[in-house]
Amino acid sequence: MTAASVDQAASRADELYANYMRHLYSCPPCLRESYCPAGTRMRTAWKRGQAAAMRAYRARAAEGRR
Repeated sequence: MTAASVDQAASRADELYANYMRHLYSCPPCLRESYCPAGTRMRTAWKRGQAAAMRAYRARAAEGRR
């Protein structure tokens, strides 16, 4: 795992989070605290992106310990 791939995964997670937040602030159902299907899908994508970034970080850290 390279530093670039870890950075790419983290960058993608940040991008997904920004898209999700932009949706939340412009979606009337989400503003009323009842999530719409699109908001739910975006949140799921963001959480998966976060998990991928953490896996990449941990894999890179594990390589460094070898």
